[in-house]
Amino acid sequence: YLKGSLQFEGIVEGSDGYSSGFGVIAEPFTSLQPLTSEDSWLVLASDGLFSEEARGGGGGWDNAGLAGMLQAAGPKASCKELAKALATRAVELGSTDDVTVTVMKLGPRA
Repeated sequence: YLKGSLQFEGIVEGSDGYSSGFGVIAEPFTSLQPLTSEDSWLVLASDGLFSEEARGGGGGWDNAGLAGMLQAAGPKASCKELAKALATRAVELGSTDDVTVTVMKLGPRA
């Protein structure tokens, strides 16, 4: 009932195993990625930030575009302003899902 059929991202009822659009699940997708001394930024975001062609969503960022924007912003950029810019651009690129973003600057490792 939270995401009714045919309301979101072109998914026809039942085609993805849910009886009402995508449905809402309690199990998030997560992955572990070791950080290295070359990593500068950490972005924690909902799936609405990203291009999701496989599930009909389209729009949003791909990893290369997101990394390029962060690199171009430079080390003195405001995390709050970057998060806002990333979310705004995801919507401009056609994201139709919620877009929630937190950006953290990683400092040098001792």
